Amino acid sequence: MSTAIAKSFLKRLTLTVCVLSLGSLALAQTNTESRKEKVDWNKPIAVATIASIDRVLDDIDYIFATVDKPEYPAMIKGFLAQYRNLEGLDKTKPLGAFVFLNEGIAPQAVVVGFIPVKSLDELTQTLGEVGFLLNPVDGKEDRYTLALPTFTVHIKMAHGYAFLHIKSEALDREFYNPDEFTSALAKEYDIAGSLFLSNVPQPMRMMAVDLTRARVDEQLPQKPGEDDLKYKGRKETTLLILKQFEQVAEDGNQLTIGYNLSKEKKNIQLHLGVKAQPGTPLSKEFEQLSKTSSQYSYLQADSAEMLGYTILPLRKEVEQKMILDLIEKSTRNIPPILLGDDANPGPVAKILDSLKATVGSGKLDGHIQMQQVGEKKVALLGAVKLSNGSQFQQGLQEFFDLTKQADDTKGVEGNVAEVEGIAIHKITPDNLKEDTKKLFGQNPVIYIGCSQDECWVAMGETESLELLKKSISTGKSHAQDRKQGTAFLLSFKLASMIPLAEENAKNPDFIESAKVAFASGGDLMTIYPKITADQASLNLEFGEGFIRLISLSIANRK
Repeated sequence: MSTAIAKSFLKRLTLTVCVLSLGSLALAQTNTESRKEKVDWNKPIAVATIASIDRVLDDIDYIFATVDKPEYPAMIKGFLAQYRNLEGLDKTKPLGAFVFLNEGIAPQAVVVGFIPVKSLDELTQTLGEVGFLLNPVDGKEDRYTLALPTFTVHIKMAHGYAFLHIKSEALDREFYNPDEFTSALAKEYDIAGSLFLSNVPQPMRMMAVDLTRARVDEQLPQKPGEDDLKYKGRKETTLLILKQFEQVAEDGNQLTIGYNLSKEKKNIQLHLGVKAQPGTPLSKEFEQLSKTSSQYSYLQADSAEMLGYTILPLRKEVEQKMILDLIEKSTRNIPPILLGDDANPGPVAKILDSLKATVGSGKLDGHIQMQQVGEKKVALLGAVKLSNGSQFQQGLQEFFDLTKQADDTKGVEGNVAEVEGIAIHKITPDNLKEDTKKLFGQNPVIYIGCSQDECWVAMGETESLELLKKSISTGKSHAQDRKQGTAFLLSFKLASMIPLAEENAKNPDFIESAKVAFASGGDLMTIYPKITADQASLNLEFGEGFIRLISLSIANRK
């Protein structure tokens, strides 16, 4: 199970956030008389919050400062000045909205807004200057009405906040201080939303699971024209996601989605995560996963134009069966001298035996990266951890030794280099397509080398050999730097891809803006998980060049 989360993590968390959020609201209308636990109806089941007005204004300053356009923030501040700079509001504290459940046999969901108030008198004056009247409600302490052109907003003051709703009865509850639910979010994010699973009555959570299971059951039957292997893979993947969804619904404490613009790190951060209740099976699973990582997690996201590493789970009756079938079919076209027999296996047979053992281990741990080696030219490097790697290494060496003795092995050359005790071999492919030459150069070659536990490959022009040597040496010297709780990572440097996309670009103006935005760096986009002892998250980061691109898109609007 631990490796399977790496593959289904994005789908699982997205499904969980969407279905539980919507399901909790829809199920609020379900009869809950069977509910056993005591429910605190004054606790929200969800919150959406902005860290503060000041934080938003600071972000706007930073966004346009990246392209030296101070006039845009000045325009916004000039607009706010017309409204007394929102005097009366506390512009340093969070604001947003809560979702509550109304107490009753059939509880309904209700959304209540909240804004921080520094001075009610100042706020009354600010609203009055734009023609809105804030009036106290007779006989009700801390209750007010705000008359707007088409409707009236009812307000209740508590804990230094104004709670707002269009119906007065929605405010007939004892509100908790919003800081209890927003302070942690405000420290991490500019904008965030959380679903407090622990505040959702268990029958409602389980009802959401039942509805989801019923929907899944409708989709599980084999579809017309769907072959058995594809159907089995889809079915097992769906059931795995459902199982994880059920576990999150049962054991989850909080689901969070957040956005942050960081001036310190000069990037945009997006976060989707789940926190487990202590002592539950889900928390134990997170604790186990937090101690695992890809063998290649020592690689830095900015070390290549494109980088990806992962521990890919291989289910026995699905991926393993499919790959082993392909290996078996591939042997039909291999010369007998390369296969040998059971008593004396040939070099290819030894390589295939190692591949079969690797597949049979139930996972593939590997990485791939693309390195820039010239204008509009790249080199591709990759590696994979092997089971019975000594068999692969021996078979590979025997294969190149054997081809050296043959007459018709043009383009195959063994032992062209050595690094860290690993022999490097070379293959020069012919009849390459023009698209391949455009990407890798006019005369690309393939280099391959294996140790007793992994195999390394590079494709590109002759410069790629030095890149391969460096990559192997880096792996040997930084193996101890693996990041715990990191099962996969995917990163791109967009600037290097602009020349490749420029020829077929449908929007030349956007390409020109991208060139300007990424000219001074900040073009890195990274997606990765982060797993600790009690929570797991999926994270997406964009470098400062993307912030400049957003700013230029706004400034260059026609």
